[in-house]
Amino acid sequence: MATKQRHSEPLAPVGDNEASKRLTTDAKESDEPATQKTGFFAKILLLFATILPPGSVAGSAFNLASTTIGAGIFGLPAAANSSGLVVAILYLLLVFGLSVFSIYILAVAADRSRVYSYEGVARALLGRCASRILAGIRVFLGFSGCVAYVISVHDIVGSITRNSNASDFVKGLSGSRLITLAIWFFIMLPLVIPRNIDTLRYVSTFAVLFMVYVVFLVVVHSCTHGLKENVKNVSVTRDENAAVVLFNDGNRAIEGLGVFVFAFICQVTAYEIYFDMVDRSVYKMTLSAIIGLGLCCILYILTCVFGYLDFGSGATGSILRLYNPIDQSEVMVGYVGVFLKLCSSYALLCMACRNALYCILGWDTVALKFWKHCIVVISIAVLSLTAGLFIPKINVVFGFAGSIAGGAVGFIFPSLFLMYAGGFTWGKISTIQYLGAYALLIIGVVVVVFGTTTTIWSAATG
Repeated sequence: MATKQRHSEPLAPVGDNEASKRLTTDAKESDEPATQKTGFFAKILLLFATILPPGSVAGSAFNLASTTIGAGIFGLPAAANSSGLVVAILYLLLVFGLSVFSIYILAVAADRSRVYSYEGVARALLGRCASRILAGIRVFLGFSGCVAYVISVHDIVGSITRNSNASDFVKGLSGSRLITLAIWFFIMLPLVIPRNIDTLRYVSTFAVLFMVYVVFLVVVHSCTHGLKENVKNVSVTRDENAAVVLFNDGNRAIEGLGVFVFAFICQVTAYEIYFDMVDRSVYKMTLSAIIGLGLCCILYILTCVFGYLDFGSGATGSILRLYNPIDQSEVMVGYVGVFLKLCSSYALLCMACRNALYCILGWDTVALKFWKHCIVVISIAVLSLTAGLFIPKINVVFGFAGSIAGGAVGFIFPSLFLMYAGGFTWGKISTIQYLGAYALLIIGVVVVVFGTTTTIWSAATG
């Protein structure tokens, strides 16, 4: 009965809401008899569905966690190096709390507007213009993610070649770029061409386990290598000679803010997860957000603390560049898992970027001719490859994406949704909702303005 009720709830008439149609279709397909699915892979999925039932609080929490955790985790030690270790932990806790509250607001706005997709809520409450602005931000967010994943693949390649017995050309920058180009052409590019790549979502889910393994490696490597020495050279305030700084000041204190925000971006897919919940409610969605994002926050804090204590002031970019996978086989295993995660997520982000671009152009994803579709996705992939090969530091990408897209999608739009969902007065909603919405809006503006400014300053000053 719960499932039937879940799919009978109407979506708001907000035009050709492609995301809502897709959600409805997916929901119907999920009700088909399980006997239609056979094979080893289907049995594995059935096992996971038994452990984490679809639509449950636990299943929704894992979906949020798998959506949230990604390449952003590799830039956290460098962000801690910029902000200071204690400030970095405070940033993570603050962004975690704000992200949970924003998902709570998104659930409230969805129930009031009766729309269960991000673009649909934006169009229903804020108008078509706001929906297109949101689509533009999603294009930027998806493209930035693609660039970040190309940089991460390049960092993995560089880390492997530098510690190998290969020729000087292969060990050099040109050689690593050439190998990255080959990987992109033969593995990553073919994954972005299909219109639908739903199976990659399962691959990405399995790859999350490798991300947990990598965090474990970061902790162990820190305890056995740099931590013992770097804890002896800790400064409370900014000190150029200190390996670890607890509190930084000036522009450096907020330089890594965008990276921390980027690491928690999951609001765009939150509506899909909320729609698929059995007997969904704001309480269940908030509980799922607390569990899912809480697990991510723990992994982030571990990576941030132990990664920074391991490499100290040498953590200036992705930590993938700082390990030696040739001499340490356990690191190589982790790199293989990370590579799997990067390739699958690259395709999914490229798909999200392409769909948002189609929304701006007014194109129908299904009816669009295949040759035109190929031109668009290949162009996005080529541009992301070019940017990824020549942008020196991954935190520059994280900073821009986290500040602009994260601040808008994660904070500004959710607060506006609640304000325009109706009944937003002091007497009709709780004090927490009223004050929290304004606080989220103000913090979102601060993240966009100051985060973007400091990222530009950091890129300009090197």
